Amino acid sequence: VTDRHLKRAGLDYWHLVDITYYDAFQDVLDRYAGRHSFYYCTTKGARRHTDAQYRDGDFFVFGKESRGLPEDLLAAHYESCIRIPMRRDFRSLNLSNAVAVVAFEAMRQLGFADLEDTGRLTGRKEFGG
Repeated sequence: VTDRHLKRAGLDYWHLVDITYYDAFQDVLDRYAGRHSFYYCTTKGARRHTDAQYRDGDFFVFGKESRGLPEDLLAAHYESCIRIPMRRDFRSLNLSNAVAVVAFEAMRQLGFADLEDTGRLTGRKEFGG
């Protein structure tokens, strides 16, 4: 990862991530379709993100924050489109928030595998005394 903004966003966790680059999205589909499900995240989907049953290894496809995913892609995979419920007078969440909402739901369904399920107080005092 060379982009300084992307590096900064990942903090010091990049050593935990395996990155693979593809020339085209179709290459990703060719490699993983059939073994993993693809969910297309869009404001135009009919199914809520909480209604899908996620499995380990599923893919979530998000578009650009300004435009979303191309409609021809959505039409070709409409049964796999999911949406986050929104108020009618709101356009959508920003991309990072939408990713967080969908990823959290998937992790919840998978039992928060490999995540700490208890917190610990540190004993640190921050308020006056």
